[in-house]
Amino acid sequence: MSTLPEPVGEVAVLRISDADREQAVVTLNDAVADGRLTWDEHAERVELALKARTRADLAPYLADLGKPAVRGGSGGTPQRVVARGSKIIRSPEPGRRVEARALFGAVYLKLTDAEPGSEVLVEATSFCGKVVLIVGADATVIDEGDAVLGKRKILTSAPSGEGPLIRITGRSTLGHLKVVQEGSGWWGHWHAR
Repeated sequence: MSTLPEPVGEVAVLRISDADREQAVVTLNDAVADGRLTWDEHAERVELALKARTRADLAPYLADLGKPAVRGGSGGTPQRVVARGSKIIRSPEPGRRVEARALFGAVYLKLTDAEPGSEVLVEATSFCGKVVLIVGADATVIDEGDAVLGKRKILTSAPSGEGPLIRITGRSTLGHLKVVQEGSGWWGHWHAR
């Protein structure tokens, strides 16, 4: 039995990456949240999308959903942090947009190095997982995201207006977003682990 791809016309079928599968799941999550898919359809398509090996395998599960909406701000290539069934802790590069995705996992981002007066854009998306942002005491946090059977909590004190602006988008589906200040009891307890 040959393991070579079967040609389609003169071009072999292109294999997809984990990032392609992940983007398909995000599209399916948006579709169930918007009511374009039922939960049963969503579960079936997610399972099949995660097993897809080629673009041709994946296409039927997304074809009737249209193109996903573009989220987040502009500003070059974003720094992507993805946790699939795992925990990832990062301090993103200052000045870059961040896309944090937690799929049955957890992403912890330390944003305390953001400079006063700067704006940090974070797309925080979770499906059965969590995204935790640790910010400085002087940060102003604006959450423009939404939740579907999930939650989003901003646990920071009133900002002074002199620190960075942390602008958050994304969707928490059966998962959550939590924003805490460095030095808070919660951060100290987690950081000691």
